[in-house]
Amino acid sequence: MKKLIQELQRRNVIKSALAYLVFAWLITQVMAIIIPAFDLHTVLLKTAIVVLSIGFPLWLIFSWVYEITPDGIKKTVDVDPEVSIAPQTSNRLNYVIIAGLVIVIGLLIKSNLLPSASAENEPKAAAIEVESDKSIAVLAFADMSPEKDQEYFSDGISEEILNLLVKIPNLKVISRTSSFSYKGKDAKIKKIGEELHVNHVLEGSIRKSGNTFRITAQLIDVNTGAHIWSETYDRQMEDIFKIQDEIATKVTEQLKVSILGTSLTSKKVDPEAYNLLLKARKLSNQYSSISVKNAMKLVEESIAIDSTYAPSWAELSSLFYMSGFNFITMPMDEALREGKLAAQKAIDLDPNYVGGYLRLSKCELASWDFKSASQLIEKAKKLEPNNIYVIYAQSDFAKTIGKVDSAIALTLKMKDIDPLVDVTYDIGLYYWMKGKFGQAEESMIPYVFLYPNDINANHMMGEVQISLGHPEKALEYFEKVTEPFWQLYQKSKAVYAMGNTQEADALLKKLIADWGDVAWPNIADVYALRGEKDEAFKWLELAFDNRDASLLEILNYPSMKNLWGDSRWNTFINKLGLPKDHGFHMD
Repeated sequence: MKKLIQELQRRNVIKSALAYLVFAWLITQVMAIIIPAFDLHTVLLKTAIVVLSIGFPLWLIFSWVYEITPDGIKKTVDVDPEVSIAPQTSNRLNYVIIAGLVIVIGLLIKSNLLPSASAENEPKAAAIEVESDKSIAVLAFADMSPEKDQEYFSDGISEEILNLLVKIPNLKVISRTSSFSYKGKDAKIKKIGEELHVNHVLEGSIRKSGNTFRITAQLIDVNTGAHIWSETYDRQMEDIFKIQDEIATKVTEQLKVSILGTSLTSKKVDPEAYNLLLKARKLSNQYSSISVKNAMKLVEESIAIDSTYAPSWAELSSLFYMSGFNFITMPMDEALREGKLAAQKAIDLDPNYVGGYLRLSKCELASWDFKSASQLIEKAKKLEPNNIYVIYAQSDFAKTIGKVDSAIALTLKMKDIDPLVDVTYDIGLYYWMKGKFGQAEESMIPYVFLYPNDINANHMMGEVQISLGHPEKALEYFEKVTEPFWQLYQKSKAVYAMGNTQEADALLKKLIADWGDVAWPNIADVYALRGEKDEAFKWLELAFDNRDASLLEILNYPSMKNLWGDSRWNTFINKLGLPKDHGFHMD
């Protein structure tokens, strides 16, 4: 044994081993710095460690078998001990080991004993980092079905899991709008985490065929890229809710989040009814009178199969509201009556379902019952205070009672909670209402770019262009609005602003003939823009008599400034029954 150790020393095997270990450690430290700096995959570091580990015994064998000589590398047995330079090599290895150890010790002292300048100067940032550890984004699960026709189903399951997680008070969950924005994009997990300010991402895939499905879910640590947890489920459709609950529960367990007092149990519903609801939501998001009409048929079919599922009734309420308010395909009083009944049914079935309160508050607000609407929003806020749809409801309430500055602040709060939530349309609308037309245009440009054929995008940008004095541009946007009422209403304003009075009169006459029995505040807006005060107040009074749902929003429009200073303005505002702290202009 003694002779073996002496031979190892003579051949510099021990010192070669030490030198290898020191520099292998240094290499891994350098890579640990470079890889995140250049957003490289962490598998590179793992590969390097494996390669260095395999190389270590090979290096030991090399050190035993070979020796470096002035004439090059030779086998040790072929080198005459009298001419061997092993002692000189030993001394050089001493210097190499010492230098390496000095660097190692320096790095250890810096990382463990000395606080960094950033840590001393930015204590708040450190606190945020710790807090964001309990944060997650649920990405849209990929549709892996053979025909790629089950996107509505994979999106729906992803959203249901998200809705379960959002119930947990001490867990930050990014909204559907932001997390689903990465669908179809080749974005790295680390980049997603940085943009959404979360430390964890849940992703997965769904393959559905007939009455069976396979769900694969995986929870990923954004900082390391490591898969904390993953699971594959092969089940029948009737087990879909159990799987949603299990995935949500597994996530909370892995993140060590307390769910005390929080139920992570999906409400059970007939699988076919649930499938129809998911299809309806997909159609509803297409936002057209036809898609909303077809979505309503699917929801009604879903409810006919199973009438005990609260989200189905809440969705039906939303579709009634859009039919009356957004697309005027049914009388508004009927839409609100049916919308309230459906929303109340959702609340009765599940008092802890936020969607029911938000839908009912929307209908109550449109009915000018400000107290009830406010109370319903507060109930929703108590259930899920950080739900951005609750904050949006607060913003919408503020706008409806004329407090546009508060609406802007609340909308920006949504952005703070959920960095990628798209509020460009809402901010553009609010700036336009405030008369900040340049800022409104800046906000609307990215929205129009992303949604060039969207009704709201073209409607709002057209309004902004009229206010900026560019009616020709406005007309280009209005031509893209395919819904008959909205195109006629807005063209009548753009053509008037262009100075084509005769054509504008004809368009306004047609607007009154076709829509004069429902579009009272919109017609008042056209007359106010034209400066015809008597006609404007006449149509405002008709809107008041019919308790028109859109009147309160239109009272925020820039055209209404033409009515300020008229004694009839204050009289009209005072009789609306608004809260005392409303924000509408008073002379």
